Amino acid sequence: MKLTENKGTWKTQKEHIEHFNEEGIKMISASDVYKIFKTNDTEALNLLKTSFKDYLVTSTRIIYDKKTLNATIIQDCDSTVVKEKSTKVKVPDYSGDFKEDKDTEKYLQTLFDTKDSLKVILSTLKSSSGRGVIRLWSPDQSGRDGKQERAVRLFYDYFDRFSVDGGDSDFGLSRGVLSDSAKPSKYKEIKCKHCEGKGTIKIKSKNPAS
Repeated sequence: MKLTENKGTWKTQKEHIEHFNEEGIKMISASDVYKIFKTNDTEALNLLKTSFKDYLVTSTRIIYDKKTLNATIIQDCDSTVVKEKSTKVKVPDYSGDFKEDKDTEKYLQTLFDTKDSLKVILSTLKSSSGRGVIRLWSPDQSGRDGKQERAVRLFYDYFDRFSVDGGDSDFGLSRGVLSDSAKPSKYKEIKCKHCEGKGTIKIKSKNPAS
């Protein structure tokens, strides 16, 4: 999986989504991160580890219910480049430590879009992130009542743990996922009907990846 270079520009999740949509590039999701972890793509993994030192904002969004622990997790949220995927799941109240139970397994399976068992997911996160301790965070019920839509971020926290953040903030850096070895051009070629055999012309495209 080819990732874009980190431009060092901090934005909210919505701002990152707008930027990548304008560029015609898929914004990285939590699912993409897990795929890179599983394939052990050295180049992409090293880029991710650089991003984890700050805050990697993904295109994965969690919409929490105001009154219950239920939520909807959306991969590639609001993307105009790829189709988003929406799944409902229970998200327990996490404040760092967590129970290794069925609820946590189902939550992480949905968050990372995988059928792996909890044991495999945790092992993958630890080995690929290079951190031996995983931290999970999600808002408590009163926090969910105050704000439902939250961004998923992945990062190394102050205690050197790998943090899977279910919406403490939506601010940070991000990366795009390229479909080939080069960043798509902002221009695409189309057939010219009025060029008397000159072939094609280039026009600016808001979605060059398509």
